[in-house]
Amino acid sequence: MSRRKRKKKDVVRTTVTLPREVWEELRIESIKKNITLGDLIAKKLEELKYLKKKLSVVSSD
Repeated sequence: MSRRKRKKKDVVRTTVTLPREVWEELRIESIKKNITLGDLIAKKLEELKYLKKKLSVVSSD
């Protein structure tokens, strides 16, 4: 009997505690966009990272 090798996933499951109002807003947005709550949060973090980088480039001129 051979064992199957499992692929390492690029994601990690975690639990995050959020204020109810924030959770409700994010949940509604994720339903409207038809994406998972985790994907929505990851997308928002990427956008934030991009905006911070863009702002630092503009302010250093």
